[in-house]
Amino acid sequence: MIANMGMKEEGKGPSRSVSGSDPDRINPKLIAFRYELVRPAEPDEFSPDLDILSTAEHVATYLLTPPESDELFTGTLSSNTGGIVYNMRKAIRNEKARDFLENLNRYNNLIAKYRRDGTIKANIARMKSLPFPLVEHILSQAYARTVAPEVESLKDYEAFTSNVYGELLPNFTTKLFRESGLGPGKVFVDLGSGTGNVVLHAALETGCEAYGCEIMKNATRLADRQKVEFAARCRMWGINPGKFRLEKGDFLESARIAEALKRADVVLVNNYVFDSELNQRLLNLFLDLKEGARILSLKPFVPTNHVITTRNAENPVSRLRVEEKEYFSGSVSWTDTGGKYYVQTVDGSMLREFLASDRSDRRRR
Repeated sequence: MIANMGMKEEGKGPSRSVSGSDPDRINPKLIAFRYELVRPAEPDEFSPDLDILSTAEHVATYLLTPPESDELFTGTLSSNTGGIVYNMRKAIRNEKARDFLENLNRYNNLIAKYRRDGTIKANIARMKSLPFPLVEHILSQAYARTVAPEVESLKDYEAFTSNVYGELLPNFTTKLFRESGLGPGKVFVDLGSGTGNVVLHAALETGCEAYGCEIMKNATRLADRQKVEFAARCRMWGINPGKFRLEKGDFLESARIAEALKRADVVLVNNYVFDSELNQRLLNLFLDLKEGARILSLKPFVPTNHVITTRNAENPVSRLRVEEKEYFSGSVSWTDTGGKYYVQTVDGSMLREFLASDRSDRRRR
């Protein structure tokens, strides 16, 4: 079946914007997606009917306002037939494909109408930022179509090495972005970016310039697929994410990543299983970070109770100020329990103060 979601196609751009804010760049063409109305064999597999229903709910919630959204949620008093979303949900529950298709056609016609008369355009133009539930929905649409069908292949790695796959989940990464002040004009780098989830999330939600680098072959293969699907989804929704780039290879050796790190405001390192040698090599990489840059990690780079002395003054950790924080259940893919994460801020004032004090002590002696 064809589901015309009623979104706008728009040209690409360097920063995240909502298409309604730039009327001259809007292509009025509606985008249609063909779905097969089938029930998945497993409950966690992609379900076309539920994806359409969820999209209709997000359109009604975030791209329409009352009274336009009323027909989707509650229906009209004259028709006494209930809202379109309600009827679609009931049709799915009762496995009545004809009822589902009838309400889908009502939805398509309604959205086409609001697209033509400028209602959706005006509502998008008023958005100051993207609501997280909408961000999460767009990300899940890309992930479900590209990564999820082959997620088992990501478990094909060498055990007890630094090349082990694990994901930080969107409800955790949105918190990291908010705390770090990411936004347009900022640069984000993910070292060990896997299938690109966090890079795409950062570009979409914050509008920052986002880079990632991954060495595992299966992860980079799926990342290539996901970034294409993600771009298509953003066009469908009429959204320009921030500029993003996913690199393949060793982040310690990548010239492009080295250049991005010099400008980075936030660096993410999921170093939960990294060995001590790799963590030390990362510290040397961080020497190029600018003052005020933040390193987010699941293991601290600064040893507990670290104190600057004449013997360790040249150690990279002597210019990192560390803060321990807590994440909760549902934040990472490899466990349901919470844990600790660390924010290391590049702060040369600590070292400068120590060196000034040390020189003063030497003069007194």
